[in-house]
Amino acid sequence: MWGRIIGDAQEGETMGEGVETPSRGGRAGLAAGWLGAGLAAVLAACQPRDHLSDGFLHLYVGREPTIDEFYQCHGYGCTLATRIGLTAAEWQLVREEFTPPPGDAREERRRIAAALALMERLVGRRTGTSAHQWSRSKQRINPNPSHDPTQLDCIDETINTWTYLTLFARDRLLRHHRVRNPAYAGGLPEFTWDQRNTAVIQAIASGTDFAVDPTLVDAGEEPPIFPLALWLGPWPPALPGRDEID
Repeated sequence: MWGRIIGDAQEGETMGEGVETPSRGGRAGLAAGWLGAGLAAVLAACQPRDHLSDGFLHLYVGREPTIDEFYQCHGYGCTLATRIGLTAAEWQLVREEFTPPPGDAREERRRIAAALALMERLVGRRTGTSAHQWSRSKQRINPNPSHDPTQLDCIDETINTWTYLTLFARDRLLRHHRVRNPAYAGGLPEFTWDQRNTAVIQAIASGTDFAVDPTLVDAGEEPPIFPLALWLGPWPPALPGRDEID
């Protein structure tokens, strides 16, 4: 399922509900890394028009994530996958990010960003991915020729963020959003070089989809959460301030 599984990483070591159910028809939907041009052209014909796909979820997530057992992708393209289990004390820290419960969707997105940053730090101290993401510059991801396992590309970040959001949802921490399938943009289907992927949440009341994209910041920082329509536009995006997003 993965290029290589490192194994377990427990605390201190280094190395349902509210979630959209993946369908079986979208395996080829996401921008798929450094695919050959011929194969990518074939896959492009299968891509859904709403830019959402469960392709990477089928490829890389494996069994349903739980607090006691989930995987972190790293090393670019989920080349490496490390099994993670959080302690009860660590998960309580995550829960505290949602306490008291947010009163509206805007406030919940702020809490989600803070909780995701916390998850990146908790997991990153096990796998080394809390290190500075030197491979990022000017809101773009550069190649990783040394195969540095501490670096995360958009595939790694998308799968990891979807996993963390799913854990939040299944613990009933999300009241104003549901977790959707990831989104892709760029690449051969659109004849651009800005190939990218992101996790997505949807505001329940408005139906608005929001990109959750940690590749735009360094490891352990709060990821920008902004309308998916903006994420799908020209790249890199002109990010609005938090108070400007309804």
